[in-house]
Formats: sequence, structure tokens, C-alpha cells
Amino acid sequence: MGRIRRFWVALAAVGATIAVVSGCTAPPTTPQQQVDQIVQFVEATRGHEFVTPPVVEFLSESDFRAEVLASLDAAKPGVDADEVAFTALGWIQPGVSLWEQYQIAFGGGVVGFYDPVTEALKVRGTDLTPYRREVIAHELTHALDDQLFDLNDISSDGLIDEDYLAALVAIEGSASEVQRKYFDSMSDLERFQDLAEQLQLGSDPALLQVPITLLTLTSAPYLRGALFQDELIAALGNPAGPDLSLTRYPETTEQAFDTARFLADEPAVPVATPPAGGAAVRSGPFGQFMLTLLLREGLALDAVDPVTVGWAGDAYVTWSDGTTDCLRLDTKMDNATQATALAGALSTWSSRHPGATIEATAPDTVRLTSCAG
Repeated sequence: MGRIRRFWVALAAVGATIAVVSGCTAPPTTPQQQVDQIVQFVEATRGHEFVTPPVVEFLSESDFRAEVLASLDAAKPGVDADEVAFTALGWIQPGVSLWEQYQIAFGGGVVGFYDPVTEALKVRGTDLTPYRREVIAHELTHALDDQLFDLNDISSDGLIDEDYLAALVAIEGSASEVQRKYFDSMSDLERFQDLAEQLQLGSDPALLQVPITLLTLTSAPYLRGALFQDELIAALGNPAGPDLSLTRYPETTEQAFDTARFLADEPAVPVATPPAGGAAVRSGPFGQFMLTLLLREGLALDAVDPVTVGWAGDAYVTWSDGTTDCLRLDTKMDNATQATALAGALSTWSSRHPGATIEATAPDTVRLTSCAG
């Protein structure tokens, strides 16, 4: 299956939980002056200067949505393949199109994006409102990081992609850290207007039907990413902390959700792909964060479930006979005690999913098989 290139986006309501603090002076009058001011803010906050001046394009609502939906097309094969896993784990009901839900989640929630291939930075809407200025700060950070670290060097196979999700925590974390500080620099009135606009942009009724797992996957890299970069800056300083994470991405979500393991560069233990009960649809590493999503029925944001601590490595495979979709996951823990605890948590989960079974394939390894259809 071909690799999917994705652009870096800013989503409505990502900053809605940020604390309100004292403000700054009102922005300049003209759009270009305001963009120039944000450029200076990003350079000062990130600790680097742009190699070439960035260009920001403002699009109407309809034009922006059309560009976003068109750019999502490359993701369709991977998302369609992941529908088997989402159905098998109960994240969507049998017969529901994951692709249609994906389009709603990303088509309606995206407020701005930076494409590292075309180096295009585009914003939804033509007025430089407080929230759009915040989005520009986020996307300009991506543009700056791309000029320095080449963000075009990663791509995704689909929604279940451990390597990509781990890297995304670092990439979105860098931009979210600058975005948070830009929000903090606004006046009280601007912050109020900013939050009101986020609520309006995120109030699309269609989002209410999107599976919670999908919404989590669109939000978690931003929320965990900001904390991840905070911790790196505390340990290494700025810009050294964020720079390290963009020079050497976290290899696993265990590293992305445990900064000490990232700094130690602790790798995953190789785990063989478990046998499939039919022709394999997808296979690969599942990851500690996806395991957390499984245990929590799709809802997790900036932390992993405690019972997954000790995750050493895993591998999964999916298959389908056309009417029943299945996933099998082998998870290796650091020791047998942790594996027993994980098996207990998975047994509790399986009691809510009639098509699921749990077994130990080794003292430190637990196998989950789940089918639905």
C-alpha cells in the first residue's frame, strides 16, 4: 500500500482549554503588517529565523474546504483499510463508512494548513480575527520547522500508524507550543473573541456523528505534543528541546508519551506479526497509545493508560471475510506481572465485546483477538 503524505493542520477548538493571562498591545492595521508581526513572534518564540520569507494565503470558506477535501483523497486507501480494525474493535458500527467520517472530521475541523511539499500556508477565511492570527502562528511554526528540519520526510499509511503518530506529537507539539504562547500574548478581549470563534467553527452538527476514536486521533497529537515540548524545553532548553525532537522524531508513542524514554532513545522490542484468520488487510505495530484507545473505548488525549506502562512492543493484523471484520494484537510487556495486569484489563474490555478473546502466548505477552460484523 502506498504511503500517504499529509499536511500539517490547525483544528478548531484545540486551544480552547488554554488558560487566560495578561495581554499585549493591539495588532497592526493591514493584513500584511499583522502577518509580519506574527512572523517576528514565531521567530522569537521558536528561537530561529526563517530562511526564506513565508507566504500566507487566505481563502474563502468554500475554496478552503474544497482544497482540504481534495488533499484528503490520497488518504482514502489507508482509511478504507483501517475500517476493518475500527469495526473489529467497536469504534464504528458494521457498515459505517470510516472514510465518510474521516472527511467530516478533517473537512469541517481544519482551520489552516501548511503543506511541506508545496510550502503552501493557507488559512480558512479572509478576516484576520484573533483566532485566525493564532492559527497563522501555528502554521508559520510548521513552515519555519520545515525550512530547518524538512517535515516532508515522513508520511502515513493510514490512521493506525505508530511511527507517524509518534512523529506527529513532536511536529504538532512544536507548533502548538508557539500557538499557546501567542494566545497568551493576546489581550483579554482578544482571547475571549478567539475562544468564541473556536466554538463557532467547531459547532458543526455533523461532528457529533464522528466516532470518538477519530476525534481523539485528530486532537491528541496537539494536546500531548504541547506537553511533550514543554518537558523537552525544561530538560534541554529552547530551542534545543524542540530541535532534538524534529531531528530525531520519537520512534514510538511510548517515547512520545514518556519524555524520559524519548531522551534515552529506548526502542521497541520486535514482535512477530500474529497469524491472521484470513487474507491480511493491514499489519504492523499498534503502539501504546492505540492500546490506550482500545482500553478506553476510543477516548484518550494527552496520557496513556497506567496499565499499558511497561509496554515493550507489539504487532497486529486485520482480516475480513466480507461480513466479519477481525483484528489480532500481540502485546509484549517488560515483565510477566505487567502482562498479567494488561490481560486483566483486556479481559474486562472483552466482556463488553462479545467477539473478543484474550490469551497469553508467553509469560510476558498477551494476545487479543476481536471480531465484529
